Amino acid sequence: MKQLRHNYILIVLSLSGLFLGSCKKDGFTTRLPLDRLGDNNFWATENDLRLYNNAIYPIYITGFGTGFADGTLQPWGVNASKIVYGDVISDNMASVNFMAVPANTYNVPTASGSGGWNFSDIRRLNIFINNYQKVNASDAVKNLYLGEVYFFKAWDYFEKVKLFGDVPWLNTELNVTSSELMAPRTPRAQVMDSVIDILDKAIEWLPNKGSEQAGRINKNVALHLKARIGLHEGTFRKYHNLPNGEKFLRYATDACEKIMAAGYTIYKYAGATDTYNKFFGQYSYSGNTEVILWREYSETLQMGSAFSRYYTQNLRHQISLTRSLIDEYLCTDGLPISTSPLFNSADRGLITKEFTNRDPRLAQTVAQYGAYQNSSTAVQGSNNAPKPNIPGLSGNKAVTGYRMAKWFLNDPADWNRITNGMQATPVFRYAETLLIYAEAKAELGEASQTVIDRTINTIRGRVGMPALQVTNVPNDPELDAAYSQYCGYTPSALLREIRRERRIEMVAEDTRWDDLVRWKAGRFLNIPVLGMKFVQSEYPTLRIGTDIYLNENGYIEPYQKTLPGRNRAFNDRQYLFPIPLEDLLLNPNLKPQNPGWPDK
Repeated sequence: MKQLRHNYILIVLSLSGLFLGSCKKDGFTTRLPLDRLGDNNFWATENDLRLYNNAIYPIYITGFGTGFADGTLQPWGVNASKIVYGDVISDNMASVNFMAVPANTYNVPTASGSGGWNFSDIRRLNIFINNYQKVNASDAVKNLYLGEVYFFKAWDYFEKVKLFGDVPWLNTELNVTSSELMAPRTPRAQVMDSVIDILDKAIEWLPNKGSEQAGRINKNVALHLKARIGLHEGTFRKYHNLPNGEKFLRYATDACEKIMAAGYTIYKYAGATDTYNKFFGQYSYSGNTEVILWREYSETLQMGSAFSRYYTQNLRHQISLTRSLIDEYLCTDGLPISTSPLFNSADRGLITKEFTNRDPRLAQTVAQYGAYQNSSTAVQGSNNAPKPNIPGLSGNKAVTGYRMAKWFLNDPADWNRITNGMQATPVFRYAETLLIYAEAKAELGEASQTVIDRTINTIRGRVGMPALQVTNVPNDPELDAAYSQYCGYTPSALLREIRRERRIEMVAEDTRWDDLVRWKAGRFLNIPVLGMKFVQSEYPTLRIGTDIYLNENGYIEPYQKTLPGRNRAFNDRQYLFPIPLEDLLLNPNLKPQNPGWPDK
């Protein structure tokens, strides 16, 4: 069906015939025809290229994972549904037990290939690159599949550079005798130039939107990745004092402009009063004009995920959102809570009141009392509503009191499917494209009112928020003071508002940690983790100082007794993760270890 062709990834391994070799990775099974790779009958036809790439897709386009999706992804330590739970290591979320990464208690991994330092998937991609020319097909056909592999290789290396900085750039399939096994790390600048080079080839060779085979990526998917890479690398270089950041910002704006000319729009659900929330609880994004890439699940093929069931129970990490995030939502007059006359400071922290006159996305991201509660008691965890299940109560906690509503799918039928849940996952969406463009243009000094209208104000329009005016950017002394105290710099007022918009729109989409890293704003994690104002009359059985801990102003402070200094403590070494000790021992040329981490 053509309507499914332009914007989804349906992983249908059982139809691809890839039963010949298998391995387990991150909670789902991927199958590669490894025992046929040396067979002269393989690498013969276009179908071989297709079959090989079919098994690569789910390695990278993971969605909510598959099955129970209960694995833990390293080095972050977050649940396999990372697109939702990745923010748990940032200042957006708090978990029932503090996380090692943001608390700076992460230990250097010992075993070779652990902690994210693993190149097995790069090897899979290089096997294709080393063999695809054997296929009897036209260059156009072969380049189409090579474009897919280059897209995934660019994505993989981008993730590795974010983690480790300098990493070995590998062009060939390695074996135990390969000299490259003892090669030093390739400098970050060289790796990222190579990433852009192969990604440009992918963009050239991938089909236009609407002309790709069903379930496969198109040119715009690769353009979005290029935009994401360009913004990250460009701003990382700027704020970490590395050269040539502007070059990458130009890559970002150029890629965004091509996507913006391709007919995408910010999607509104007709008649929905909570259209932002509704966007994230769907079974299908077919025909959705905002989604560039998504993962669909298939009940017929018994290929699903337990995401909606355990999300509803708040079982994964027992997450909730932080006061730091809540306070960044604007009031409906477009002003921050520190200056808006619509906000009563006495209501701050009172969950039943503080959502009044606020950006509608607040009440569609955080569950107010009685909102986004289970429509059935068949699923354990329904005691999370109508009041949040705060510390001191039994069951799965929302430790700050701000229980997350974004991604909530209110369907007991899907919860009862358990591992065959069908909730779909948007992976790349146009709202992020617009946010990338706005920020990159602002960093380049080119964020005119036209740019802001096409981007920030278009996104705000979904929920009816006032437009941002370049010549009248609101003051926010509280947020500016936080930048000054924790980051050592204060961005321009316009850039501050673009960053705010990104935080609000993209919360719980696994972008915040990367944002803090590239802005050199990791010390925002040192802002005390606080929750809602505790009202004793609402929880008459809880004892302050025994069942629940509060700060001096009566806000829930979940880590008061479990973290030294009552809070997380960011260290600059956390801008990069460490290389496993065994890998440093096996290949001394990988040294030096990343700054601040032990090497033995």
